[in-house]
Amino acid sequence: MRNWKVEVYYKPEVPDTVGQGILEDIADLGISGIDSVRTATVYWIEGSLDAQTIDRIGTELLADPITQAYTFDAQNDTAAGWTLEVQFKPGVTDAVGDSTVKGIKDLGITGVTTVQTGHKYWLMGALNAEILETIAQRLLMNDVIQTFSYEKPSS
Repeated sequence: MRNWKVEVYYKPEVPDTVGQGILEDIADLGISGIDSVRTATVYWIEGSLDAQTIDRIGTELLADPITQAYTFDAQNDTAAGWTLEVQFKPGVTDAVGDSTVKGIKDLGITGVTTVQTGHKYWLMGALNAEILETIAQRLLMNDVIQTFSYEKPSS
């Protein structure tokens, strides 16, 4: 049994319209100095699966091959700015996760026990932990059902 983390994000040449909208919302909060926001959907897949099977799930189910790319078990990627992850609190129903389990089974893949979903954000610019927490709590999450974590840039 293993937990896999799959991140699905827009290819560099594709505009991240979700990230652009968040950037505008940040400015509407009166926060300046943020240069860009990139987004990803995160899938935490638990089950008896190997890397080849996870790769197949990413290719055939999770990512749109024209506009998106994916990675699984990415190592520390904080060199590109602050990273923030939002996910559901334990016990909260994750409808997207549940439908992802069904989609994986529809591919004929067995061994998946659960899928949890969330979002990842890469924020570039003049940031500190206090500003990041404000952005998370006011824009990116619902405190009743979600939690967040973040990492500082490594440089």
